[in-house]
Amino acid sequence: MVRGSRCSAMVGITMPRSRQRSTACSRERRFVSSVTSVAPSAHCIVFAADGRSESQPKHRHYRGAPRFWPCARLVSLGGSMTPRSPFTLTDARLAAEVARCEYCEAKPCQGACPADCSPADFIMAVRGGAPSDFRRAAGMIMAANPLGGVCGAVCPETHCMAACARATFDTPVEIPAVQATIIAKARALGVMPEFTATWAGGPRVAVVGGGPAGAGAAAVLAQAGCRVDVLEARAAGGMAGLIPPFRLEAEVLAADLAFVAALGEVHVQEREVADPEALLGEGYAAVVVATGLSQPLRLGIPGEELARPWTAFLADRASGIVADRRVAVVGGGAVAADCAETAAAAGAAHVELFALEKLSEMPLTDKERAGLLRAGVHVSGRTRVAAVLADGGAVCGLLTRKVALPAGEAFHPSRVADVIGSEQTRADIDTVIVAIGARAAAPREARPGVVVAGDAVNGPTTVVEAVAAGKNAALDVLAWIAGHRAQGWGHGIEPAPVPEPTVVADHGPRTTDHGSPLPRIKSFAILPGFRRLPVPLTADFFGRAIASPFLLSAAPPTDGYEQMRKAYEAGWAGGVMKTAFDGVPVHIPSRYMFAFDRTTFANCDNVSGHALERVCREVERLRREFPDRLTLASTGGPVTGHDEFDRCGWQANTAKLEAAGACGIEYSLSCPQGGDGTKGDIVSQDAALTAEIVGWVLESGDPSVPKLFKLTGAVTAIAPIVTAIREVLARHPAAAAGVTLANTFPTLAFRPGAKERWEEGIVVGMSGAGVTPISNLTLAKVADLGVVVSGNGGPMDYMAAANFLALGARTVQFCSAVMKYGVGVVGELHSGLSHLLEARGLASVAELVGRALPGPVTDFMQLPAEKPISQVEAELCVHCGNCTRCPYLAIALDAEGVPHTDPERCVGCSFCTLMCFTGALAMRDRTPAEAAALREA
Repeated sequence: MVRGSRCSAMVGITMPRSRQRSTACSRERRFVSSVTSVAPSAHCIVFAADGRSESQPKHRHYRGAPRFWPCARLVSLGGSMTPRSPFTLTDARLAAEVARCEYCEAKPCQGACPADCSPADFIMAVRGGAPSDFRRAAGMIMAANPLGGVCGAVCPETHCMAACARATFDTPVEIPAVQATIIAKARALGVMPEFTATWAGGPRVAVVGGGPAGAGAAAVLAQAGCRVDVLEARAAGGMAGLIPPFRLEAEVLAADLAFVAALGEVHVQEREVADPEALLGEGYAAVVVATGLSQPLRLGIPGEELARPWTAFLADRASGIVADRRVAVVGGGAVAADCAETAAAAGAAHVELFALEKLSEMPLTDKERAGLLRAGVHVSGRTRVAAVLADGGAVCGLLTRKVALPAGEAFHPSRVADVIGSEQTRADIDTVIVAIGARAAAPREARPGVVVAGDAVNGPTTVVEAVAAGKNAALDVLAWIAGHRAQGWGHGIEPAPVPEPTVVADHGPRTTDHGSPLPRIKSFAILPGFRRLPVPLTADFFGRAIASPFLLSAAPPTDGYEQMRKAYEAGWAGGVMKTAFDGVPVHIPSRYMFAFDRTTFANCDNVSGHALERVCREVERLRREFPDRLTLASTGGPVTGHDEFDRCGWQANTAKLEAAGACGIEYSLSCPQGGDGTKGDIVSQDAALTAEIVGWVLESGDPSVPKLFKLTGAVTAIAPIVTAIREVLARHPAAAAGVTLANTFPTLAFRPGAKERWEEGIVVGMSGAGVTPISNLTLAKVADLGVVVSGNGGPMDYMAAANFLALGARTVQFCSAVMKYGVGVVGELHSGLSHLLEARGLASVAELVGRALPGPVTDFMQLPAEKPISQVEAELCVHCGNCTRCPYLAIALDAEGVPHTDPERCVGCSFCTLMCFTGALAMRDRTPAEAAALREA
């Protein structure tokens, strides 16, 4: 039902389109209805969409347009309407923003966040898009900022976005929108993480004020085991509850507050507290005062008693008091903008903002400034309201004066002066709202056991700054309790160790570890109840337990003691030091790295420049300093065709590494530049030669020291190679040995060089995402041969590694991912795998190994033959026309540039949906009529 008229909506039609095509509907782009319904028709559903229902403007250049509205949802068979929030991104937009994040080593976004939330980490976590990814990304956010959903909606561009490394390159990543989407989707999927309290039975602590600072304090205290009473004189949420719904949905605030309440023993009471210190006499061990700025500032002008303070107006915004009124809002900040937009949305006939600033000087975010313009608010800058005029006790106008700012001066209210003779009477105003800020209702000073937090001491701040201040106040309370052994802690349990004080105001310049300035208010407190590794990742390496199945491959990140130490300190369980020899001239060309795209790389470097003797010394040192880590080394030997000479070389290198105490040795048989020139360009392409070398190593080596023989996937069939190795292993049953598959893949890359006729071609080993499918197939081909495999060649994330493990690999080696993201990416890899195991109901890595077996490959003839069909969500379409490139000529555009799919031609290949960058196209099952229309013969 749209404005009292029924509309029919067929499958694949959006709400605006059904409305516009109905003779009963207006073609207006704006319509308001709290509940919009579609009467059942052929292949229709009935749905309801709550919330704002403004459709997406078609003007692609209109930057201020709202992104996504409930009415843009598609009608689908048997489906139901899920409203889309204007604060969140579609899956396609989310993926696009996530892809723009560079996962900066310095993490300037984290440094700029007052709550120390790390966008780099939660964005990396959500890249995979699985429910478990949303779960852990949401956990990262909420652990640092218990009002993570709220801040995703209301955080300004001045924190993380301003610090984003892309800000001075193109545009910053839309971090708040990404954050809001992660939290919203985690809740929609039912995967919001649960936080467990670290302690229990702690002392009672009162938090006076239920706003952002109070919530931050309550969260930290509850996680530390305190029994927290939040005492709030008005509705929970404090001043955050006054944020208009077009900035913050009430459901998001409620959900975040419910999250805080579930962190431990948190009880919210509606109670006004006049004397917080007196609470110490009521059995509370300590008190946090987080009452904020609750007293609206006054102009001090004649007639002001007839004006409404902004707090009262926003609290009573649904009363209709401004409908059809001509409203003046006095103020130039965020609350003034909120009041102006609220008045416009509430049906005011005219809304005008009077401010001392010019529009460009107002301390507003881009969204707030655009919102004023979109709402049609008139802005009268450089204007002072001198009096509110009255007639019979009612507002009948304003007296205003223009003000001037001296040339060259930055704006400040104290620097403007009235312009003589500029007085003006505005008799067209009948309602006045004063929105120039607020102050604390009464001075609040800290006392023993009483900590004052938030805006009451810091002045007006953003929500995230208030949360940070509240977290810091909680740390002060915990320090007080720990120092005074407050009565009521009980059971001899002490609070957790308290971090160093983290409020950086008034302590001079402070910087992060990477030199970025810290914000004015900063808290490093992290809620400990989020399990970053819900499932242990202990793995087995030939009978030795290691902390994780993830290892560093023999590559530049393992080329020396310093690199290995850095990796171990970052959390890697082990690594293979780069391939080294003794007495062999090594040629490492310059500029040997190549990048085919952002995630597929290559190199023409095959060994370390370090002698094996040096590597042996480094192995010894690493084993002493990191005895719990799996320190392996890579080597090889000569392949001259003179067996006795070659045998001695392989065996001598083996003996050196065994004597150095290496936890295992890997033998390089598959470097693209390491060909033997006989039966294959690469040693391990020759099954007989490979088996012979394996035999040389095993016949003289210590059988207790594991041996891995690195093979290539660049063969017609990998099974014969591995079968030949298996036969050798059978002759040495005591030897701990296996293979590494599938290494880099030999390719030819061109680059400018010395040749005049054409670019020079170079054989390079391709690595990264582009080679992962090759490695998958290679691993699948050997999965049932009974040989221990360490998987490598391509994995760029935990999911690719999990596929290796599911195909039977016991460990997974990483190179390209570390080259791109740094050794610190190991935390993301561990988190991703652990949460994946939890989501799949697996209790260990051992349960994942071989999970895809037997029969990892679905036979071609078993693939389903039913043909789905593509459909469009018109409101997401940007009319690029790229889908009309359909090779089956099944897609055409209508008069408005929206694609329509011909069921007679569409064979359901899905390529159009894979290429649609906005996510406007999706596949669905055919109706019986559409199935009958398909003509393939």
